Amino acid sequence: MKSKSTTLTKEERDTLVLGGIHPDGKQLSNAEMGQALGTSASRVKTTIHQACVKLQARNRNDAIILALMRGEISLNEIYSLDELAQRFSSLNPDMLRKLAHLLRRGMKHGRLLGKDEQIVRSGIRKGNKLTKVERDVVILAGRRLTNSEIASRLYIHIGTVRKSLNRACAKLGAHRRADAVVLAVKQGEISILDIFPPNELIQFLAPLGAESIEKMAQLVTEKFKQERFRTAGQ
Repeated sequence: MKSKSTTLTKEERDTLVLGGIHPDGKQLSNAEMGQALGTSASRVKTTIHQACVKLQARNRNDAIILALMRGEISLNEIYSLDELAQRFSSLNPDMLRKLAHLLRRGMKHGRLLGKDEQIVRSGIRKGNKLTKVERDVVILAGRRLTNSEIASRLYIHIGTVRKSLNRACAKLGAHRRADAVVLAVKQGEISILDIFPPNELIQFLAPLGAESIEKMAQLVTEKFKQERFRTAGQ
């Protein structure tokens, strides 16, 4: 149960929801968010800071992830089902159907165990834009690690992390690390499961409900068929 000290206000929720929207894969700036919300960029910055303090987040993107995990905001407030299917297209549709089945059985805080966690990747192409280091850096950036933490995890210099992020951004057409993560998933360079383990992913998807998740599975299946048809025609 959420305590009063960590519950977001409507303004904080609305701001984080808008901050999670990525038109054309690019995150909105504070000025753009302020315009959409009918307020100033400085007020948006202050509101995000207040949300970060409540959620114990380091930045806007960290706050959005934590707000999703704590049920303060929902994925369907940020993305349509078509957009979600595109971003989760590297998942096996059977995994989505399994989750929907568990939800229909009344699962509230269930977990995928054993073979259910062994999600296979689809036939979507593997990354060929990013080098292994660039890919690893983008994945860890998606896990909300700082440049220093990424350097420590990969046993590389922090300068290499910065250069790798810059090169990845250039290759993906991104302006910042948050955009790079979104575009890397969208372009099939990394999988959503590279960022979130299955049981953590459930926390994001469960609030959507069984019917919506089954629809996502259907959309992902259709995408698989389109990819196979396109590949066969080449």
